[in-house]
Amino acid sequence: MAKAAPKPTAKPTSSDDQERLSGWQQRALDRSLVEAKRRALDKSNGFVKAAMALLDETGTLNFTVQDVVDRSKLSLRSFYQTFASKDDLLLALFEEYVATAADWQRDRMAKHDDPVDQIRDFLTSLWVGKLSPDVVRALAVYNMTLSSTRPADLAHALEPQLLVLLEAVERGIASGQVRDDIGSRRLAEILLHTGNAAVQTTILHTGSESPDDVWAFCLGGLRRQA
Repeated sequence: MAKAAPKPTAKPTSSDDQERLSGWQQRALDRSLVEAKRRALDKSNGFVKAAMALLDETGTLNFTVQDVVDRSKLSLRSFYQTFASKDDLLLALFEEYVATAADWQRDRMAKHDDPVDQIRDFLTSLWVGKLSPDVVRALAVYNMTLSSTRPADLAHALEPQLLVLLEAVERGIASGQVRDDIGSRRLAEILLHTGNAAVQTTILHTGSESPDDVWAFCLGGLRRQA
């Protein structure tokens, strides 16, 4: 009597065997990873939004992880599955504020056709915003903390604003109004750092640079040399 054909068995799905997955297994794995990433992103967004609400209410970053967990209505276990520490959450919070500011600045700059006017609008807008003075002060202090403890993370967090400014600088170079003896990215970095430093001294009451004074200074260094 002929033996029955053996039933097919699923291939292993460990990382070592992933290259040998059949089509249906790879599709199933891809779907599960997408769903896991979506759940993780939903949780991380929940924690960041809770931290933003606490910052808006208190004007400080002195809230605890438990405060954030309670506000988000998620679990402490979920928090530590998403963020390694409160410091990582604060970095995510800062990145969100910078990204939002960059979008707002791009919209403002789009009202000007002249790239030099766009750069001026960007720099002077650093003194303007809809956040409360306490929130602005807390973020300025955190910015300074990052510059000494996590400079690479600070540079990455400021990238959205830097790119908005870089676009205007490159348009200015192309039009012949902005100097081209310094790399465009380096020039944008100098402008951004100068503006941020001036704003921070104003917020922390260690200086009183006005937007117009800073712009006059930056414009002198921005113009193409004769």
